[in-house]
Amino acid sequence: MDRLDANTSKTVERSEYETFMGTAFGSLDKNKDGSLQSDETVQILTVEQFTLTDANNNGRISRSEFMQRVMADFATADHDRDGNLQ
Repeated sequence: MDRLDANTSKTVERSEYETFMGTAFGSLDKNKDGSLQSDETVQILTVEQFTLTDANNNGRISRSEFMQRVMADFATADHDRDGNLQ
């Protein structure tokens, strides 16, 4: 959580999470083609997670698909819906 809490508020705000995950996408995209193939995500996603994130089923996860998934995960984890994770 500390890596995500850029403003050291002891919570992770939605904007902090979004920024962190955008940077994470860039780091995961080893071949810098703007999408993630399964070999680029094998250490962090199961086959099932990859398939769920690949919304258009083209065998790649676009930045948009990635961000939609991780931000949906944020919303699920934000139990009190205050826009922060603690």
